Amino acid sequence: MRDRPKLTDERIIAGLEHAYGISVRAVEFLPIGNDAAASTFRVRGERRGFFLKLRVGLPIRASLILPHCLRMRGVESVVAPLATIAGALFAELDKYSLILYPWIDGESKLGKTLSPRQWRAWGAIMRAIHGACLSEELKAQVPQEQYGKRWPGRLQNVERALARIHQPHAFADELAILWRQKTAKIAEARERYLSLGSRLEARGHEHVICHADIHPANIMVDAAGAIHIVDWDEVTLAPKERDLMYFLVDGHSSDDVSAFMDGYGDCQVDKTGLAYYRYDWVLQEFCDYGERVLLSNDLSDRELQFSIDEFKRLFAPGDVIELAEEAYRDITNT
Repeated sequence: MRDRPKLTDERIIAGLEHAYGISVRAVEFLPIGNDAAASTFRVRGERRGFFLKLRVGLPIRASLILPHCLRMRGVESVVAPLATIAGALFAELDKYSLILYPWIDGESKLGKTLSPRQWRAWGAIMRAIHGACLSEELKAQVPQEQYGKRWPGRLQNVERALARIHQPHAFADELAILWRQKTAKIAEARERYLSLGSRLEARGHEHVICHADIHPANIMVDAAGAIHIVDWDEVTLAPKERDLMYFLVDGHSSDDVSAFMDGYGDCQVDKTGLAYYRYDWVLQEFCDYGERVLLSNDLSDRELQFSIDEFKRLFAPGDVIELAEEAYRDITNT
């Protein structure tokens, strides 16, 4: 979120020191990320730095437990939450959850170029994540792929809100105009999502641990060139294509894809799965930006304008809708 939460630095520092037993010199708000329910801060401690996520409400337990377990099992590239004094993986502060991580001294891959060696390393990391075994108890806590059932209800709520805007405002009006202009594309995306989801479910794929949001902004590269995977909020048990979609049909060069798959190793990739998850992402974005503009009451004008701009960008050349259409053509032309 790009809006700072209504908590003073002093209140946040007191909460961190009480819950984690660390001495905090300062906190710095970071206006980054695309999650309307979360804010991020850099925390400067006496001896080390930390990354703080401040989330409205309680976090999904699997998003904290899974990365912690993966690190315990030797997947050191996974950035996991730190434990509180009481041994919990988050602390409560007013209406928020405090989730503290080690600070990675580096930068995200967003807009950056990786070497072939890093692409191979990234592939090997993803194979280790997908190959990790979970206890039945832990599996029961992780969300499962729903095959076409996750977004249609939320999309319908957005469309109902568009049809009966009770308190018109400039942002709602602008979204309504844009939505009407793109009605055919939105309907096509929903139809393909449902159809592909049914086909994928019928095939009975093995489910593995998927980060499920492994885009470049969630990959950190440190000064030594090592890769670190952050932000496990969307972790899911799903076919491996849920993650591979970000590498195989995401506009990367053939050399980068080849290097990634060299690291990942031999496997059979279901192109129907890749196309389905491309459309899953499209519908997620429709729902997310629509809900922010029409169904949220506490977002600033800046956050609302950001949502409008991001909704427009979905339809731009090379963005998620065009990538989904390319993945769909890849299965209909073969």
